Amino acid sequence: MTTNDHILKLTGKVSLLEPIELGHNYSIKIGGSITSITDSDNNDGTINRYYRFEPINVELLDPLGKRIKATDPRSQSKKLRSAIWREWSHGEFTLNDEQLYEKVMDWAISHADMLVSAALEK
Repeated sequence: MTTNDHILKLTGKVSLLEPIELGHNYSIKIGGSITSITDSDNNDGTINRYYRFEPINVELLDPLGKRIKATDPRSQSKKLRSAIWREWSHGEFTLNDEQLYEKVMDWAISHADMLVSAALEK
């Protein structure tokens, strides 16, 4: 089967740190992740492939070019998982990414007292 069309579906949300105006034009730059790929049969021997894109960081510019800040919509646990994955992808580990995540989380849970103390010292 051949792919007839590749479609990027934008989903998700971000929290803006200031209000924006209805009826104004804005420019946007989005960094994010493809979280799923879905194929839809066109019943003619072709498919349309849909890529679900969820934002991680967003830069919104007002009509005058002023940057409007937004917060990262991911939960803290997703940010931690992403940070562990980043370390795994740049390192040489004998564990796969999921095994490393489990090992780090097990260690963090068993040393929660030390983590809390260290975090409060800063």
